[in-house]
Amino acid sequence: MVKFKNRALNRFSRRAWRLAKFAAFGTLASLTLAAAAILWAQNQATDPGVRGINWCQGCVNGAGGFQVGLTPQEQASEPAVTTQFQTTAVVSVNSGSPDCMASGAQPNVTGCGLGPRFNSNSCASCHQQPAPGGSSPPSNPLFQVYLSDGYDNFQNTMPYFETTSPGCGNGNPGCPILIPRLPTSSGGTGLVQQLFVITGSKVAPNCNLQQPNFSGESGLVFRQPLPTFGDGYIDFVENKDILNNLNSNLPLKTSLGIGGVANIADDGSVSRLGWKAQWRAILPAVGAEEQVEEGITNEMFATEIDQTAGCDVNPVPEDPTNYNWYDSSMTPWLFLADAERDAIFVRFLATPIPSTASPTQGGVGQGPGCPDTAQNGQSCVDGQADFNSIGCVLCHTTSYRTPPGSIPSQGHTLLNLYSDLLLHHMGNCLADNVTQGLAQGDMWRTPPLWNVGQRIWFMHDGRTKDIVQAIEDHADMTGSGCTGNGTYPNSEADDVVNAFNGLANMSGVDGTAQQDLINFLRTL
Repeated sequence: MVKFKNRALNRFSRRAWRLAKFAAFGTLASLTLAAAAILWAQNQATDPGVRGINWCQGCVNGAGGFQVGLTPQEQASEPAVTTQFQTTAVVSVNSGSPDCMASGAQPNVTGCGLGPRFNSNSCASCHQQPAPGGSSPPSNPLFQVYLSDGYDNFQNTMPYFETTSPGCGNGNPGCPILIPRLPTSSGGTGLVQQLFVITGSKVAPNCNLQQPNFSGESGLVFRQPLPTFGDGYIDFVENKDILNNLNSNLPLKTSLGIGGVANIADDGSVSRLGWKAQWRAILPAVGAEEQVEEGITNEMFATEIDQTAGCDVNPVPEDPTNYNWYDSSMTPWLFLADAERDAIFVRFLATPIPSTASPTQGGVGQGPGCPDTAQNGQSCVDGQADFNSIGCVLCHTTSYRTPPGSIPSQGHTLLNLYSDLLLHHMGNCLADNVTQGLAQGDMWRTPPLWNVGQRIWFMHDGRTKDIVQAIEDHADMTGSGCTGNGTYPNSEADDVVNAFNGLANMSGVDGTAQQDLINFLRTL
């Protein structure tokens, strides 16, 4: 593959070229969306499920852990940054938690400042599937947080949407973590609305904040946690490569209705992290998450979101650089603020590893691994060819390469992330009416597909656990219902989804070509 383009587009099989031409000239696109929905309903492929749970348990695969090739000095940070990412925060130094001591008592000031409003009490709480740094886990961890931080008690109720997500079934904690926003179109600000408050805390007896009455609000939209694996590499992808990719394969993209926009940061570079590419770099994103999700002020965001009297029980910022560190026998990593250690943890995470099949599980190790029903891994090889030929690869760009890096392990690295890191119009059914930078209310960054084989819930709002349904939901009016409103352009994925539906009528190694494509995705 070339540096940032889709070299696979230059390697089509004869069948793949026919598919591409078929889609490009609008033959498949001439199907009505209603007919496409019927076709999908009759011939849909089956999602084999999360890799490592339902299949391929013995395959070499995974996500999590640190990069291979870190220097000994960089490796020395691993214990401290891992501990920090998993540390649970409490409201105040007066709570008695050993993780939150007064700065005069010991040099470590980790874990102080939860609230006054918060969503959870640690980074790893929300980012843990299939390993720390990942996405929403099988069981919603907020049930372990909303009434207590372990040392203090709160007077909260669990919001209804944490147990009634369409992707999980109703009335149980086995649902994705969902964080609400109220768009300006619904009378809100478009900002995150924190789920919980510290009212009832023994160390803040005069705090009487009211938890939001989410059941009384209409127009709420939701986002689930994104995995952070490989973000340290994405941070260093060059702007010119992203923009060159934006302008590549234009005739084919245009014929399929695919455009794309770069979200530009204040310094003129391409912003590339977050659901709407709202963040340019890891460190400010982590600082904002610490404040918005945990309510902990830091040196990047130094004032409380809610400054109600009686609820701001700690001096600000609550997460400062630890200037009380002075003993050379103590790890130098304790000098850094918590947010900086969290950022190092994310930066040093390894990229996800695709599966490779074992002889006993449907493959012979010469390509991507497949479910047990696949034949010698060929199903996934063909599935990748179909993924390329119908146009998925035009947004889910196979790879970028990083430039030379001052962190040696991150330089000159080919990243098979399957994302162009650009924004695309996704239509009314996926619109949340929230604008962030150049991202309009129906625009989303193409999420990287590496690690998609081990993700449980899909789409920004966790609306489904079925990767087939997730693909269908990329198109207008073929999903399980619209969460947005307003008038937006058609989804840029409409023609590609129509072509995906067409694969259900083509033979493949594992039944249909559509099934081969799904098998391929679950190997990533």
